[in-house]
Order: sequence, then structure tokens, then C-alpha cells
Amino acid sequence: MRTPTIYEDAISRPDLFRWFGIDLTLFEGWLAKLPFRAHPGLVDFWRRTGGGDIFESETLLGPLVVDETDSVLKMNEYHWSKGLPHRLLIFHVGGYVSASSMDRDLLVTLDPDSYRVTGSFDSFTGWYQNALRSEYAARYGV
Repeated sequence: MRTPTIYEDAISRPDLFRWFGIDLTLFEGWLAKLPFRAHPGLVDFWRRTGGGDIFESETLLGPLVVDETDSVLKMNEYHWSKGLPHRLLIFHVGGYVSASSMDRDLLVTLDPDSYRVTGSFDSFTGWYQNALRSEYAARYGV
């Protein structure tokens, strides 16, 4: 049986997914100014949703949000100052953190205290299904 994507879960349980939204013109300008390359699956996710809050306790950071605690760049400035390697771009915070590896085309999960890599995924869908969804699907009935 095929595991649903984040978008399919959001359709079946919209009460668990609150997207920030995105202005695509502003996003494309923001993306062009980035001094690094984010994972293509993450970029596609941002184009579709702008990031958001899911499963009550997890935040998928957004590129153009006003709230600094939801901003991908503001949160990364904080984590880089705490020792996060600059080759990693955190895009998810919650029970643990997840990042795009800028030197490899991977999404990784990290221990929030040491920034040690605890898992790696080739695709955004693989990350969602094997990291967040595997933890929350049974609890929330998705």
C-alpha cells in the first residue's frame, strides 16, 4: 500500500495542517537571492505552501513569514550562531529538527542539541513519510 504524501494528508485532515501561504513572485525573488541551493523537494514544498504548522507541535519554516520563529532564515541565523554547520539549512523544528544539506542533495534529521545527523532522505516525500508521518500518523489517524 502506498503511503500518502504531506499534501494528501493535508486534504484528508485539514485541521492538522495550517499553511502560511506564499506570494510566488516574492518567493522567486527570495530564492534567487539565496547564497546557497536548497533541496529541490523543499523548494517545491515552499512554492506550494509557504511552510506551516502541522500535527500541533511541528513547524515547517517558511521563507517569507513575518514571525521570526517561523522564518527559515531567522531561525538558521540563530542555529548557525549556536554551532549548526553552515552547510545545513534547518527547515523544520519541533520534536527534533530537520535540515537541507547544501553540499549534498539530502534532507536530514538532526539531534536538536548536538546537530548530529540522525537520519537522511533523498526526497521531501521520503522525509515526510519516514520522519514526521511515521511518528504522528497513528496518533492523528492519517
